[in-house]
Amino acid sequence: NATGDVPVVVFFYGGSWRNGERGQYRFVGQRLAESGVLAIVADYRTFPRAAFPGFVEDAAAAVAWARAHAAGYGGDPQRLYVAGHSAGAQIAALVGLDARYLAPHGMKPRDLAGVIGLSGPYDFEIGGYEDVFGPEAQWPQAQPIRFVDGDEPPFLLVHGTGDRVVEAKDSQEL
Repeated sequence: NATGDVPVVVFFYGGSWRNGERGQYRFVGQRLAESGVLAIVADYRTFPRAAFPGFVEDAAAAVAWARAHAAGYGGDPQRLYVAGHSAGAQIAALVGLDARYLAPHGMKPRDLAGVIGLSGPYDFEIGGYEDVFGPEAQWPQAQPIRFVDGDEPPFLLVHGTGDRVVEAKDSQEL
C-alpha cells in the first residue's frame, strides 16, 4: 500500500531460532504499512533446517533483496531499516553489526538507515541452544554485542523491564 519514497522496514520474527513463520507476523506488516512504511516481514530458515549462521545469512539476503527491489514497491532504498523481535532482533542486530553478512551482497552495515531491536538477546547464554549455535568455538560469533565498533548504523532498542524470556540487560548493555 506504500506510495512514493517511503521508509522500508525488513522485519524478522522471534521464535527461539526454532519456530515461527512470517505469516504469523502479518499484523506487524499491516501496522507498519498503515503508518506509511513499506513493510517486508521476511522469512528465514529456522533450526533444524538451518543452524547458526545460516539464518543470519538468510536475513542478509532478504535485506539485500529489499534494497534492490524497494523502489519498485514505492520504498526508498536509502531509508532501509532492519528490525526484529527476540531471536529476530538478534538476527537483525548481527546484520547491522557484523559486516560479514552483508558483504557478499555488496552492502555494508552503514548502508542501513538503522536497526530496531525489540526484546533482543544481544549478549546471551547459549545453554539450551547448543544445537542451534553449533560448536562452542563459534558461540562468540552469535553475540551481537561483540561487533560494536563505532561504524554501525543507528540502533533503537526497546525492551520491557519485566521480560522473563530475554533479560532487559541485553538491550541496556548493547
